[in-house]
Amino acid sequence: MFVYEFMAGIVDQIKGEDAADSFDPHVHRKVEKPTSYSDTMIHLLKGSIGAGVLAMSDAVSRVGILLGIIGVALIGSFATYCIQLLIAAQYELCKRHRRGYIQYPESMLLALQDGPPCLRFSAKAYYYFVETTLVLWQIGICTIYCVFVSENIKQVCDYYGQEISLRWHICFLLIPLTAMGLVKDLKLLTPFSSISNVVTLFGFILVFFYLIEDDVTLDQNKLKLKGYIEIPVFVGTTLFALEAVGVVLALEYNMEKPKQFVGLFGLFNIGMVIIMSLYVLMGVFGYLKYGDEVKASLTLNLPHDQKKAQAAKLIFALAILLTFPLQNFVAYNILWQKIKKVIGENNRAILADYALRIALVILPWSLAVAVPKLGPFIALFGALCLSLLAIVFPGLMDACVWYPNKYGMCRYRLVRDIFIVVIGIACLVSGCYTSLLEIMAAGNH
Repeated sequence: MFVYEFMAGIVDQIKGEDAADSFDPHVHRKVEKPTSYSDTMIHLLKGSIGAGVLAMSDAVSRVGILLGIIGVALIGSFATYCIQLLIAAQYELCKRHRRGYIQYPESMLLALQDGPPCLRFSAKAYYYFVETTLVLWQIGICTIYCVFVSENIKQVCDYYGQEISLRWHICFLLIPLTAMGLVKDLKLLTPFSSISNVVTLFGFILVFFYLIEDDVTLDQNKLKLKGYIEIPVFVGTTLFALEAVGVVLALEYNMEKPKQFVGLFGLFNIGMVIIMSLYVLMGVFGYLKYGDEVKASLTLNLPHDQKKAQAAKLIFALAILLTFPLQNFVAYNILWQKIKKVIGENNRAILADYALRIALVILPWSLAVAVPKLGPFIALFGALCLSLLAIVFPGLMDACVWYPNKYGMCRYRLVRDIFIVVIGIACLVSGCYTSLLEIMAAGNH
């Protein structure tokens, strides 16, 4: 860990200060309980290594092993680059407005107000659009987590004769989820993430035991693309697995030394390399083991009657359960800032705080009870929300921040941003279309 911190520091020194504007937003950022480098790395890994990693085998099965490996590397690198652009654009806006930090929705508002005249009228609409998408995304993740935990627990309980419906298993989660949802800040969530990381490591060891215990055969069919219509679902699933935009921005904001978060050897890039490597391994070996029979979550393919498989399912269920409050923190933070402005600091604020935390547990829990489906919804949420949050919005914001005459040689920044927005819209439309087709097909069976 020290090596990564040291390299990040070297890059920061080489970069130097801008003499024209010495205002450093990081110095003026007020965080009550900032997280250390190691705390932030733990949160990043846990925020991005969740139910999505266990869906990668299903994603790889759709496009074949070769395209799966290349696809994860390309999508992961592209999405990471877009988030780096987003953080850089937010930093530039903070310098212009001489503020310590500007949240994602307001950053979009200010960027559009400074951007081309044809876009300025939509600045306020985009502000609410970004906020709504962020909240929907985090609620969607929490909904999927509820279903994931319950499905794995149900398989174990069913084997031992305790057969009840999946919805009842989801109902039993309400009390522990509510208790964890009342935790106040990210610093206090570190123990949850630490425990979750430890049990996740044991879970991966157990899963890999099953993936490599038998000789696997690499036939030509597993290398080939099944069909072009499968590509958007693969992209949506991979985006869902890789990017937790709201968590990433919250971690960058709460980090004790935020300059160490970005850059070539920054914490974010280091973490994403680790995450992508794990996704490739899990996706490829899972597909080699189970072939076309692989399910939406790899744990659901494990044997029902073996103790190690049952332990792996329960371990991952516990790990995802402990990640729930971290994912819920982003939606809470957005909504609480608005509520606090209305009611101020008083006794009512304390009651409203707890009411909001409880509501943000009950809402995704209720959606999970109403629609307890896992597979197609992972790709749908990835295509719908992350195509916007991680690709389209960063490209649009960056294009507006550097308007009108700071696009660089041959206006390369503008060309790059247009390309990013077009790619993001293509992922959005194609991913949502194919995911909705799968959801409708599943509903007809």
